[in-house]
Amino acid sequence: MECWNVGISGSLLRYSKTPLLHVCLLCLFLLTPTLSQGQEEKIKVGLLMINADAGIFIAKERGYLRDQGISAELIFFSSSGGPQMAALTTGELDAGSGSISPAIYNAVAGGIGLKVVATKSRVGTGRTAKYVVRRSLLEPGKQPTLKDLKGRIVALNSAGGASRLFLDGLLKKAGLRENDVTIRVMPFTDMANALSRGAIDVAFMVQPFASAVEESGAAISVADLADFFPGHMTNNLFYSDVFIRNRPKTAERFMNGFLKGQRDFHDAVTKKKETLDEIVELVGRYLRVEDKKSLKVGLSAQDSPPNGEVNVTEIQDDQDWYFQKGFIRTKVDVSRMVDLRFLQSSVGVLGPYR
Repeated sequence: MECWNVGISGSLLRYSKTPLLHVCLLCLFLLTPTLSQGQEEKIKVGLLMINADAGIFIAKERGYLRDQGISAELIFFSSSGGPQMAALTTGELDAGSGSISPAIYNAVAGGIGLKVVATKSRVGTGRTAKYVVRRSLLEPGKQPTLKDLKGRIVALNSAGGASRLFLDGLLKKAGLRENDVTIRVMPFTDMANALSRGAIDVAFMVQPFASAVEESGAAISVADLADFFPGHMTNNLFYSDVFIRNRPKTAERFMNGFLKGQRDFHDAVTKKKETLDEIVELVGRYLRVEDKKSLKVGLSAQDSPPNGEVNVTEIQDDQDWYFQKGFIRTKVDVSRMVDLRFLQSSVGVLGPYR
């Protein structure tokens, strides 16, 4: 846009003959950038400020959103439920993000106006998250087995979210039930210390925490999440119903910019690995992370679908499990939770990623 302004203004000034015209054209030249910036539509996007948000950071930093005429304000939320859901309902927040947890199902059942519109991250093959066992529990040289989980204290990062669903899959594989283990809930950041102190026996850990605790020798992997839930969605993009209803064209353009950033991130992780360091620096600035080595491990483990596919069957199956276990009170029509027209439009504009 700046090149356009300079080119047109320079050409007109070169051929103008009167001082008045010079002045008018100079004013036009000075005002045009302000008018162009004013044409950008502002939207507010709720993020958890985690590695899965990399696609949006890239879209903002590399100008993909600006190219779509959008200025995005990124707002931090500590969870995908609670205040973020309230802000999406009122339209104070245009877009949000997080996992499709019981809080999301309960919110939709309670009338919260939001739609799942794209997937930002999913369980990657053999790298996203692991279950690790405290090494001091094992005899020297012995590899842990799933049977070793019986009677153990298992640390999860949430009491009733996806990690509880994932644990159920692990225990079924081991031929165990939930009452065969004791669950402790704590942040990922506290699990390594709890393992070293013997306060827990097993931990469900995402990257880079899983790799770090294995490298330290404090724990050893017993299972990979991809063994039980390959491709399971872990972070999604939500749109407010108010945003969809009042500014559908803006919603389309935001999706275009987001998907371009998502594809850059996917390329850096899977193909153009030489560009990953640049993205580590970029994401590190947004997350305010100084340990770039650990951040690179975490970003390398991200599986961000370049077409943003949403698995509607998975959303239904997860709802059935949460309802059976009592984590949600009322089932909802999953079609009320999902709106894929913006994603489909963007894939049509950008072309399917192959």
